[in-house]
Amino acid sequence: MESKIVLTENNLLNVINFLKSGNIVCLHNSYKDGQYYYSKENIDLITTQEIIYIDLRKWYSLMEADEWPYYIKDSGFVSYKSTDILPAKEHHYIIP
Repeated sequence: MESKIVLTENNLLNVINFLKSGNIVCLHNSYKDGQYYYSKENIDLITTQEIIYIDLRKWYSLMEADEWPYYIKDSGFVSYKSTDILPAKEHHYIIP
């Protein structure tokens, strides 16, 4: 899947839009403890999707307080548990 990554001023909205575009999103402060999310409708296409790693190192309290996961799940996206199969195409962002 070739998709154009569009960024707004709202980082949470960016995450939701990435997911709506069919990408897998990994929110992390280090790659060892990332939380992955995806759209259930796209699970069959998992190897052709893109994965977007978002470094929340400076804002990890958003994850610990379950703030971003709450809004992501409330928007209809789910946790992706199987990190054995991940797309090859990657994008990396650091939230300033």
